[in-house]
Amino acid sequence: MASSETHIPKVDPAPYVPAESTMREFTLKSILLGLFLAVILGAANAYLGLKAGMTISAAFPAAVIAIAAFHLPFMKGTVLEQNITRTTASVGEALVAGAIFTIPAFVMVNLNGERLWTNFHYWDVTLILLVGGLIGILFITLLRRTLVIDAELPFPEGYACYEIVKAGQGGDSGAKYVFGAMGIGVLIEMLKNSGGFAIFKECKEFFINFPNSVIHHFNGSKETLADITHKGGIAFQTPLASPALMGVGYIIGPKYSCINFAGGVLAWLVFIPLALFLNPNFYDQLVAGGMSVSNSDMAYTAWYNLVRPMAVGAMLVSSLYTLWGLKNSLARAFKGIFSKHELNAGVPNNRLEKDLNLKWVFISAIILI
Repeated sequence: MASSETHIPKVDPAPYVPAESTMREFTLKSILLGLFLAVILGAANAYLGLKAGMTISAAFPAAVIAIAAFHLPFMKGTVLEQNITRTTASVGEALVAGAIFTIPAFVMVNLNGERLWTNFHYWDVTLILLVGGLIGILFITLLRRTLVIDAELPFPEGYACYEIVKAGQGGDSGAKYVFGAMGIGVLIEMLKNSGGFAIFKECKEFFINFPNSVIHHFNGSKETLADITHKGGIAFQTPLASPALMGVGYIIGPKYSCINFAGGVLAWLVFIPLALFLNPNFYDQLVAGGMSVSNSDMAYTAWYNLVRPMAVGAMLVSSLYTLWGLKNSLARAFKGIFSKHELNAGVPNNRLEKDLNLKWVFISAIILI
């Protein structure tokens, strides 16, 4: 039986650009373009992450756009400048991903019946992201050699970007596909968005009620206690006509798309109907405040207050499980930080071996933590 795993070809250890090269790399235009792309792709990923619950790497579109930009007559640049731009953009996107998966927790958390945050605190969020971003950069600096060079991990995204950049030097940037997909996405949004032509709706929602089920409750002596009528149903929604979600599905592939779909099936076809069925007084409890409540409203509030926290808890447990599985690798990485090899890795005229002082990097990371 053929393996379904993606095969990552072994990359030639010799760098594409010689280590002793003095080619321009860390330039103002590469940084500014990278920051601009970080803002654009970061905003897109923030929207996508909050809507779909996942983000995708900005490295691929950033690599393609960087190649196209540095081929313009007034932006002529080197392959190393393209790499700096791509890296800057992808790091900005990663910071956004960290924000959207952590900051909303401050709004969701209840302490003694009160929300921790009732709205977003701009400067608090800015400080959190600034410190978090710096800590991430410092730890990447510490673990770069151990995880990237010594561990010989495949890094499929990095290899794919390497192939994109290498192909781009021959004139095949692939920019037409990126901008063509953007145009198709804009067209679909215009046709379905209320701010556009609104020719069709993004999705269709409906609710299927279950027949009432009367459960006869009795004690251990088989004496009747009460007859309770349970109600329930299933909230259905057609797939969204969303270019963003279609793009995500294409990028992450069938395996992870199916995992994501399975989560939706468990939530909306199992847990929410179960929550509605097991609480026969749910409707009466909701209308006690005088508001009219539909079946869709009950399904939504069951998802928001019951199922969603379960999903967050599952995500936290899986994160801890992943970290536990990496404990040996991380221990070896930190053990090698202060080795003689690490501290004296700098070699004159070798751009690949230029490191910051790792002792000061480590101390700075500890201070920020």
